[in-house]
Amino acid sequence: MNPLPQTLSHAYLVTGGSQASRGAYALRLAQAYLCQGERPPCGVCLPCRKAAAGVHPDLIRLTPEEGKREIGVDQARALRADLYVRPNEGRRKVYLIDPADALNPPAQSALLKSLEEGPAYAAFLLLSGQPGLLLDTIRSRCEQLTLPPEEEPADPQQLQKGARLAQLLLEGDELAVAEGLAALEQEKLSGGQLLDLLAVAEGQAAQALAITPRRAAAVVRALKQCRDSGVYHPGGGHLLGALAARLFG
Repeated sequence: MNPLPQTLSHAYLVTGGSQASRGAYALRLAQAYLCQGERPPCGVCLPCRKAAAGVHPDLIRLTPEEGKREIGVDQARALRADLYVRPNEGRRKVYLIDPADALNPPAQSALLKSLEEGPAYAAFLLLSGQPGLLLDTIRSRCEQLTLPPEEEPADPQQLQKGARLAQLLLEGDELAVAEGLAALEQEKLSGGQLLDLLAVAEGQAAQALAITPRRAAAVVRALKQCRDSGVYHPGGGHLLGALAARLFG
């Protein structure tokens, strides 16, 4: 879980990660502003639970209106007017703008005034997958928090294909391996796809080290060597040919 800042600023630009991870992180930040527990965000006090349920009156979300892709200037002006209505239940009022890069240029200009001139109790959370679309002046008024990239979930088909390749290399004789690799070459995988497949097969083959240590070690070594050489972008045929040669040469 990504740690929160030790002290809270009046405005953050949350980037990186995925839309879901940015949203989850921003919710924790919002709870930290609104929390009434001893160590915010406690997650169990009434304000934290209200924020998580989306019913806290001092957590205001700004998103594109239904059927629209942009956040318009009227929405930004409405936010500015709401700024001067004091918080309903706590000491802070939090405006969560998601995605901030949906703000059109007039809306960004209107928001800039809110960031510069808003009352001390106002906090702003801008979420963006494309922060370059925001005005430099908006970015400069926010502290930027960049979440790490998320690992994509494994593709089940890729896992199955990698397992079949590992099994072929572990159990097949030289002819069977040559025929299997020739069939794989006919699939016309891109360089990146082929390297990913070899990485999956290497991981699968490593699991057999305790069962057939000599053959498994040779397979893992051959796959790693081919992946390392694949950095220099040889063709798929050359890469697979090198794999067979390293395994049976």
